[in-house]
Amino acid sequence: MKAAVLTDVRSVRIREVPQPKIEKPDDVLLRTAVAGLCGSDLHYFLSGAVGGEMVLYPIIVGHECAAVVAEVGQAVKRVKPGDRVAVDPAISCGRCDQCLGRRPHTCRELRFLGRPGEKDGCLAEFFVMPERNLFPFFGSMTMSEAMLAEPLSIALHAIKLGGTNLGGSIAVLGAGPIGLCVILGLKADRAVDIFATDRSDDRAKAALRAGAAWASNPDREDIVQAILDRRPHGLDAVFEASGDPAAIAQAVELVKPGGTIFQIGIPVEEHFVYPAAKLRRKEIILRNVRRQNQTMEWALLLIGTKHLDIAWLATHAFPLKDAQKAFALAAERKNGIIKASIVF
Repeated sequence: MKAAVLTDVRSVRIREVPQPKIEKPDDVLLRTAVAGLCGSDLHYFLSGAVGGEMVLYPIIVGHECAAVVAEVGQAVKRVKPGDRVAVDPAISCGRCDQCLGRRPHTCRELRFLGRPGEKDGCLAEFFVMPERNLFPFFGSMTMSEAMLAEPLSIALHAIKLGGTNLGGSIAVLGAGPIGLCVILGLKADRAVDIFATDRSDDRAKAALRAGAAWASNPDREDIVQAILDRRPHGLDAVFEASGDPAAIAQAVELVKPGGTIFQIGIPVEEHFVYPAAKLRRKEIILRNVRRQNQTMEWALLLIGTKHLDIAWLATHAFPLKDAQKAFALAAERKNGIIKASIVF
């Protein structure tokens, strides 16, 4: 089969690789229909690292995807060949303390689709996943919309962590796909004023389309002053969705005493700094967000019922042969790109 293989920094090659096979009774062989490029995939492309963890090339990445069932193991009951499915990329063991405590996303033995050293990704014609990680979808939902359920599920998990006490004034720092999904998710179920920022003018405009009341580029404006001019007492919560050290510092300035910062963005470096004095004096709650936790079905429900319009986030589609171009354009964040995807 053909796969897009990262062979070095900024280098993607289309190679013939062995097709995976069903090995366990609950395995499902999937034919990839569409695969999105996530920020972590772009970290591997740009620097060979994410969150301070280096990788060894060559690697096959990709975890945001929709696929068609090609073959099923003998114990599979819920899906059959020909079914269209969305994919939860996190394979948990189901046995450890975290899984038994309803935290499969922090499983002690977690394996993640497209994470180097754990499992080859979906930027290939075929891949294998356990049946429990698959979510059949029907009706008018497109493959692209189903692929977007994965980043939406991360945003919904972050929102769920905030519960009903998020408050009415919120900032989303970073208007990439997940930041935009946070805005869409917040606007879908509550009345809230959202202030959004991004270093791309196109993405700042996209934040307004998603439902933000105000959006700006921090390279063009003092966004902390601009927001505090509008909300002098600060904001109830900030969702940091960029991983940019400057945005992390801005989050501390923006949130009011007793407010909450949700750290979704992954910094490239392993260590990053929060201003400790202000964090303590304002008694800010700092909540890290780890992928998603049992929110894929919620995401698919919101998309499938048209309660939330997400299709427009998938702005650029490329055939597999143009994977190098797709990675390069997505990394540059030019030409209005929000989500680049590979269509098989």
